[in-house]
Amino acid sequence: MANISRRIVGSGVVALLGVLLAGCTSPLTDQEQTMTPEESKNSLAELMSSTRELMALPEDGWDPEYPLAADPCTLSNRSMGINYIDVRTWAGSPDPAPEELISTVRDHWESAGLAVTIADQTKGDDTLIRVIGRGDAVRNIRIVIIPGQVTLDGESVCVVGEL
Repeated sequence: MANISRRIVGSGVVALLGVLLAGCTSPLTDQEQTMTPEESKNSLAELMSSTRELMALPEDGWDPEYPLAADPCTLSNRSMGINYIDVRTWAGSPDPAPEELISTVRDHWESAGLAVTIADQTKGDDTLIRVIGRGDAVRNIRIVIIPGQVTLDGESVCVVGEL
């Protein structure tokens, strides 16, 4: 009889522990559940492309475009998902006017529903400005402006999927 009582108590403890642990895992966001990997990829690709077009930097200054490949990421419930990362660098002349570039990019990203922050770390003649956008369309996107170079990179939303 004592063995049966211990098994019942043990089962109850295991069940309670399971309930408690389940409560520690956050559910997936609506976007993580409903956006497909292809939609996540396309959202990033479209925003990267439209941003480059609006920046109006000479096309021959951009490095070659590489196909976007799925990358592992962590979903809000701590399980694995996939997202996409894109990085493009422009190096050319003349140097773009940072104020115009920042204004154009900020307006474009805000119209796409992104929250935009600007970090100007310029010291003397050494320009270093980061413009970062975050929101539903992408996990993040940013431009980094230094003399003679502009880097545009982005990371798509992490969604349910496998590599």
